[in-house]
Amino acid sequence: MSSDSEVNYDSAPVAEAELDGIDYRIDTGRQGTALCISSRASGTWDWTFESEARWDGSSLRSKVIERPVLVKLSEALRAAMVDI
Repeated sequence: MSSDSEVNYDSAPVAEAELDGIDYRIDTGRQGTALCISSRASGTWDWTFESEARWDGSSLRSKVIERPVLVKLSEALRAAMVDI
């Protein structure tokens, strides 16, 4: 996946988090087999696709996203899964 046109930003994200003035969201991608991470500056409207990520049941993995962001998003995803 290489463009945000493959992410439906009109639907609710799987999880969201904010870190250092940047909003992040996790959406399903590629027929539900991967997760997509997007970001935007807090207070703005336009999302930018950042990377696909893999979920191993406890943490997200991505070669593109920095570790502190992945830790924060992993916490948000675990919390979202509890609410299901």
